[in-house]
Amino acid sequence: MSDWYAENMIIGCGNPLQTDDGFGPAVIAELKKLDLPDNVKVLDAGLAGPHFLFTMIAQSEMPVKKMVIVDIMDFGGEPGEITRATPDILMPGAYTDPHSWGLKEPLQEIAQKTDVVIFGCQPQSIDISQIDNESEDAEFWVTESVRKAIPKAMQLALAEVGVDYGTAITSQKDLHG
Repeated sequence: MSDWYAENMIIGCGNPLQTDDGFGPAVIAELKKLDLPDNVKVLDAGLAGPHFLFTMIAQSEMPVKKMVIVDIMDFGGEPGEITRATPDILMPGAYTDPHSWGLKEPLQEIAQKTDVVIFGCQPQSIDISQIDNESEDAEFWVTESVRKAIPKAMQLALAEVGVDYGTAITSQKDLHG
């Protein structure tokens, strides 16, 4: 069995050098601090998200049962608000990676054999000039509203793979309506 594989995977996508685009990697960094069951792996796919997802999971002989993706997503919410989506309901252009190709098509292909859920956080900014880089407590340069969403995203992602994180979820927008 490969080091990257587990039947349940939580994958963070994004670029921590592009302010709120670092949300996915920031969530993964926090999840890596937890003692998780052996059937759950957390991975920071960084900018290689679409390529990583498509090549390592879609073509894997070992099926992943559940894949949870954590990233920013502009769905018109308030900065820091989190939405839950699945590949089948993504609107064209709603979830794209400007550094590669759009994720909708590869995610729909992966979803044919894997349960795929996306937790998207509404960004405030992906402009690095908007962030106070002097902050000593910031490992990632995400805006304050997005930084506050990290614990909720952790809880939601873990709940999707059957791990109880322990705190109450107060708000989440579901694109299913």
